[in-house]
Amino acid sequence: MEKRPTYKQLERLLKEAEAKVKKTEELKNSFLANMSHEIRTPMNAIVGASELLRDDSLSKEERNEFTNILTSSSKELLNLFNRILELSQLESGALEYTESEVNTHTLLIKLYSIFEQKINESRKNINLRFTEDLSDLKIFTDSIKLLKLLTYLLDNAVKFTEKGDIDFGFAIQDRYTLLFYVKDTGPGIGKEQQETIFKKFTQVDNSYTRIYSGAGLGLSLCKELTTVLGGNLHIDSGLGLGSIFYFTIPLKISETNVVLNEKLEIILKNNINNIYSLSNSDKNIAI
Repeated sequence: MEKRPTYKQLERLLKEAEAKVKKTEELKNSFLANMSHEIRTPMNAIVGASELLRDDSLSKEERNEFTNILTSSSKELLNLFNRILELSQLESGALEYTESEVNTHTLLIKLYSIFEQKINESRKNINLRFTEDLSDLKIFTDSIKLLKLLTYLLDNAVKFTEKGDIDFGFAIQDRYTLLFYVKDTGPGIGKEQQETIFKKFTQVDNSYTRIYSGAGLGLSLCKELTTVLGGNLHIDSGLGLGSIFYFTIPLKISETNVVLNEKLEIILKNNINNIYSLSNSDKNIAI
């Protein structure tokens, strides 16, 4: 005969259920507040600039300025919708893993070119650098998802770094694992917040008056993308120390490429192969 729960057990289960409902309600309210702020900000800019462009007395320079506001605000809004859609597709399993050969050096050069331009446009005093264990490494992975993952991490670094350095690149951790990283000299993240920043619609500062914009989707997407790529995403950070986001993916190379395999073995013999931290510079990645 099945044993019925005691009154105390039922009371404990009820309290746990109430706590979950309360947490869900808090997340919903945070989501609505974030979405309201992130949608209304570019929409207000679009409406305002559109109204001002109707003024026939505007100079060419003024029209160009308002047109630029329209363009940037529209892109910001589209980017938000795209991230929500992509996160939904990843969680539902609608985005499949498509493996192809990826030239890692070409990938890093592409990212460097994109973000060097973004930094110049932002007029921030940031030095951008990248490092790589092998400049002729070709791996098999999902190139689109890997590019998006690194793009989101670099976007995050540029957003939160006002001046200093942003470093990114990869290191060969072991024979079967490749480690990518993005390091910045931004404000850093406290230990208590590090457990929540990978959750959907969550930022270090979730208040309506927070300094940095964003719906809190970027790092959630990064976590989902890393999982699809077969790896893990980590953070090493501290307040006032900057942040390092790093993730691993399987190291798959062509077994018939004898030269590359020989270079790989040499690197593995020389590398320390430890996951690095902010406080330890004796590693195989320049940090």
